[in-house]
Amino acid sequence: MSIPLPGTYRLRSVKFPNQLFDLSGGGINPGTPVVGYANNSGSQNMLWTMQVVDASNKIVRLINVASGTFAQGAGSQAGAGMVGNPAGSAALFKVVPRNNLGEYVFQTTDGQLACSLANANNFTQVTLQKVDANDSSQGWIFCPV
Repeated sequence: MSIPLPGTYRLRSVKFPNQLFDLSGGGINPGTPVVGYANNSGSQNMLWTMQVVDASNKIVRLINVASGTFAQGAGSQAGAGMVGNPAGSAALFKVVPRNNLGEYVFQTTDGQLACSLANANNFTQVTLQKVDANDSSQGWIFCPV
C-alpha cells in the first residue's frame, strides 16, 4: 500500500476525530510539545508538510508550517513525548497504512514505537507508545490543505 503524496496536511486523530496533531503555540524553541488540539482551520500550528525521505521504505519527515521545526520524539522509549525541534537529524518516521483505508500510523524507523494520542482533551501531548495495530489512538488521517 502506498502513502500520501508529499505535501501539506492537517493530521487528524482516528480515535478522537476533532483532535489534530498540533505544535503547541507554533513554538520555535526546541522541545515545544506536539499536542492534540481541536480543529482550528485558521491555525498554521496544525499544518504539517510531509517530506518523503525514502519512498521505498515509506520514511518521511514532518515539518511544522508555523515554525519550520521537525516533529520528533523527546526520547526513544515508550512514553516519550512528541516535540518540535529545529535539529531534524532524528526526525524521521515510517508511515504505515492501517487496515482502514486512509488511516496511517507514524512509527519510529525501527517500527517499535508509534505516535499516540491518549485522550480528546486539548493540550494532551502526543507520545510514543509500543506499536499496537488494534489501537486506534495510534491512527492518523492526512487531511489535505
